[in-house]
Amino acid sequence: MSKLDKITEKAMKFAQLRYVKIIMNAFMGIAAFSIGASLFSLVKSIPIGPWQTFLTTSGFGNILSIPINMVSNLYAIMVVLCVGYETAKSFGQRPLPAAMVAFGSFMIVTPFEAAVSLVNEAGETITGLASNVLSLSVLGSQGIFVAMICGLIGARLYVFLLEKNIKIKMPDSIPPSVAGMFETMIPAGLVFILFMAVRMGFAQTAYGTMQSFIYTMLQKPLMGIGANPIGAALYLMSGKLLWMFGIHGDMLTYATLGSIRSAATQANMAAFAAGEAAPYLEWAMLTPITNVGILGLTILLLFSKAKQYKSLGQLSIATSIFNITEPVMFGFPIILNPIMALPCVLCPGICVMLTSMVMRMGLVAPMTGVALSNVIPTPIYFWMATNSISGLIWGLILVAVSVAIFFPFFKIAEKAAMKEEQAESETEAITVSK
Repeated sequence: MSKLDKITEKAMKFAQLRYVKIIMNAFMGIAAFSIGASLFSLVKSIPIGPWQTFLTTSGFGNILSIPINMVSNLYAIMVVLCVGYETAKSFGQRPLPAAMVAFGSFMIVTPFEAAVSLVNEAGETITGLASNVLSLSVLGSQGIFVAMICGLIGARLYVFLLEKNIKIKMPDSIPPSVAGMFETMIPAGLVFILFMAVRMGFAQTAYGTMQSFIYTMLQKPLMGIGANPIGAALYLMSGKLLWMFGIHGDMLTYATLGSIRSAATQANMAAFAAGEAAPYLEWAMLTPITNVGILGLTILLLFSKAKQYKSLGQLSIATSIFNITEPVMFGFPIILNPIMALPCVLCPGICVMLTSMVMRMGLVAPMTGVALSNVIPTPIYFWMATNSISGLIWGLILVAVSVAIFFPFFKIAEKAAMKEEQAESETEAITVSK
C-alpha cells in the first residue's frame, strides 16, 4: 500500500501541475465548439438507407458537412485562443488580451500561401503555389501542436512582461478600458517580434515553416502511436489503470495526450465530411470502447445473488448504458479493488484490439470518422459510426465480451459480498433474539 500511495501521490501531483491543468481546461473549453458540430455529425450519420439516399441526392448532406468542416478546419484557432486564455487566467491576468496575443503569435508563424489546383477553360488541371491565402490544413488538425505552443509561450511571455511592469503606465484618471489598451502595446509588440524571429528562422530551414517542422518531427509520429491497435489499447488501459488509484484516469490521459487525440479526431471528421475513409481508424473507435467494460460489469450486477450488488446494478444501469461510470467506479467500488483491477484495465485494451482486427479484416464495416457524443450507448455508437448494421451487431458483441471478461472476477467479489451479507444477517438475528 505504501508503494501504491507513492504512485498515487505522484500521479495526483502531475494532474495538478499548472500547465497540465491549463491544457486540460483549454480542451474542455473547446468542448462546446466540438459538441455543437457533433450534432450535425449525428444527423448526417443516421444509418437508415432512405435517409442516406436523401442526403446524397438532395445535397443536404453537403450542407450538414459545413459545421463539421468548420470545426475540423478551424480547430487550431480554437486551441490557441483557449490555451492563451487559460494561461493568463492561471496567472491572475486578464485572459482575453492574452488570448488575442497568443492568436496573433500563431498567425505570425502561419504561412500565407498554399498549394492549389485550378481547372482552366480547357479542362486542364494546373497546380501551383498561391500567395495571400491561408491553408485550412494548418488551421485545422495539422496546426494543433503549433497552436498549443503559441498559446502557452505567447500568453506566458505576455503575462511575464506585464508582471515585470514592462508596459505603458497611464494616469489613474484614464478609464481602465482605455488604459488597458495602452498597457498591452509593449508586451504584445515584444511577443510578436519574438515570433517574427521564429518565423524567419524556420524560413531558413528545409522545413520552411514552424507548422511543417512541428507536424513532421513531432505531431505526425505521435499520432501514429495511436494509429495502431497496440497504441490505442495502451492509451485506454493507462486511463483505467489510473482509476485504480482513485485518479480520474480518462481525464488525465486526455490532458496528457489530448492534443494528439484531438488532431486525429479532427482529421477523421474532415475525412467523414469529404466522404473519405478515416485516416486514424483506431482513434475513431476509442470513445465507444472506453467504458464498455463498466457496462458489462453493470449487467452482471443486475443478476447478482448479492443484494448490495443487485441494488447497485439497478441504480446504475441507466447511467452505465450512457457511459457514465462513476456510480459503479465508486459504488462497487472498483477503485483500489485488487480483484477488479485486472479486468477493468484489460477490458478496453482487448476490445480495441478485437475491433481493429475485425474491421481491418472486413468482417465489420470500418469507422467513418464521424465524431459523436460520448453518452451514446456503445452498440448504437458503432451502428452510427460505421453506418452499417454490422457495427450495431459488433457493439452488442463487445458488451458480451465485456461481460465474459469481468465474469470470473465478479464471481469472486460476489462470493465475498454474500459471505458478508450472511454474517451480517446472522449478527442481526442474534441481536433480535437477545
